[in-house]
Amino acid sequence: QPSTTPGLSDNLRQRDTLQNIFKTELQPLMCIAPAKSEPLLMAKPSRMLVYIAFIFPALAGFLFGYDIGAASGAVDAISDYTEVTSLMKSLLTSSSLIGATIGSVAVFWAGEPLGRRRELILGSCLYLIGSLITVVPAKSFALAFALTGRIVYGFGYAFSMHAAPVYISEMAPADVRGRLVSAKEGFIVLGILMGFTVSALCDVAVDAAVKWRIVWGVPILVSVAIISGMLAMPPSPRWLLLKSVRNLATGSVHRAAAVAALARFRGGAAADDVEAEVVEIERSLEDDSGAGWEDLFKARRALVAGLGLISLQQLTGQPSVLYYQTAIFKAAGFGSFSSSAAVIVGAAKLLATLFTVRFVDRFGRRPLLFAGISMMLAALAVLGVGFFLADSHGDELTLPEGWPPVIIFALVLYVCGYQVGFGPIAWLIISEVFPLNCRTRALSAAVTVNFGFNLLMTFTLTPLQSAFDQLQPGKGQSYLFFLYALLSAVSMFFVYTSVPETKGKSLEEIQALLAPRHQPRRDLEASGDLTASASATY
Repeated sequence: QPSTTPGLSDNLRQRDTLQNIFKTELQPLMCIAPAKSEPLLMAKPSRMLVYIAFIFPALAGFLFGYDIGAASGAVDAISDYTEVTSLMKSLLTSSSLIGATIGSVAVFWAGEPLGRRRELILGSCLYLIGSLITVVPAKSFALAFALTGRIVYGFGYAFSMHAAPVYISEMAPADVRGRLVSAKEGFIVLGILMGFTVSALCDVAVDAAVKWRIVWGVPILVSVAIISGMLAMPPSPRWLLLKSVRNLATGSVHRAAAVAALARFRGGAAADDVEAEVVEIERSLEDDSGAGWEDLFKARRALVAGLGLISLQQLTGQPSVLYYQTAIFKAAGFGSFSSSAAVIVGAAKLLATLFTVRFVDRFGRRPLLFAGISMMLAALAVLGVGFFLADSHGDELTLPEGWPPVIIFALVLYVCGYQVGFGPIAWLIISEVFPLNCRTRALSAAVTVNFGFNLLMTFTLTPLQSAFDQLQPGKGQSYLFFLYALLSAVSMFFVYTSVPETKGKSLEEIQALLAPRHQPRRDLEASGDLTASASATY
């Protein structure tokens, strides 16, 4: 009431002056904590945006799996639509993988400048363009356009499968990071099942002239959804902080954007908690040299763990074992339904992946790797014995009495073991162990190694079997399974000696854990960021 009490404004100014003196001079001397503006009982931060943001990179994985499941049916349909040589059929089937291998090399240089979010958008645009090129041409140009479109689609593989695990791991809190990165593998398996399903439905409902266009046209709608969703999502906070460290001119702008992005992902978290997480990430970048390759080779323990896992993931026979699944189902009496019986394998893969998603952050990465590889080792041993006892006549396989259900069980056990261990955990470990300043190049190397070894296993399968058949006619398949079993045993030893346990640790704690032993590690234990037990866990 200033009109009736003229001296009130002066009194208020005097009160404010005394309060400022108390806060700045007397309060520190009296060791009185300043009053907090936040309520004592803070609401638990919401993770809704984390789960929404996860969906779009997971859908990029879905399109990767969908192409694996749909390719065979679509190639058969286009073969019925127009004349296709056996060489062209092989090229159409493997062209997306060839494009992915070439594209993964391009990711080495393009990934870091683009950032995780824009890389996912680019990958989805390549999915979209590749699908459109594949399905729109007239009959006279169908093969040329289909081959070109499949290669472009493969480039989408490379960018999407490189960016998806990194984006998920960098925006997710530590206690759900493993679950979400593993769930992406579940979307890949779901995509494989969906590819089988769409192809089978088109066999019944439409003729060959339309089937291949429908099957290879489904990714168009999903790609549009991914692009639209990622445009609404924040960039990776860690990528923004890396940009702020490397570009001093725009450092403050990128840092402010990183804080804003992290605050959105940690919805409802106190500003101090968000700032503390930002400071921890910045501390991990203090030694950044800006030379991606140099930093990558400095991270030798991470390089051995990550690239070793992704190599053994392929060398233990995953592409090759599934190659024989039709022969196994035929020998078990499925006859003409053998190809459709692959859905059984796909369903088993999905259930095993869901198990991993549920328990990876409870049991940890190493226990699931040991469990999964043990299942694969046992299954490969049984498959090796079964194929050794069987009579082989070309592509026909005759199993001894009582063995067909055993062999089918072994096949299902193998794919379940792969999805419990190598399938999701290898990509999870790769997305976690590398320092932020070289993570993009490390993931590029991993994608290249993955697709390269996949191609190697695919193209050496027949020559290896023929070489083993020369040792003992008709037993080449059996010796292949025994070779993969031996490599599974090697994988167990490798995991024991070289793969760290990363459960429950922030990415910065994992970076400190794997710091080169000959260099003094930043003392995070003193600041409470790295526990003694964490530094001893291996």
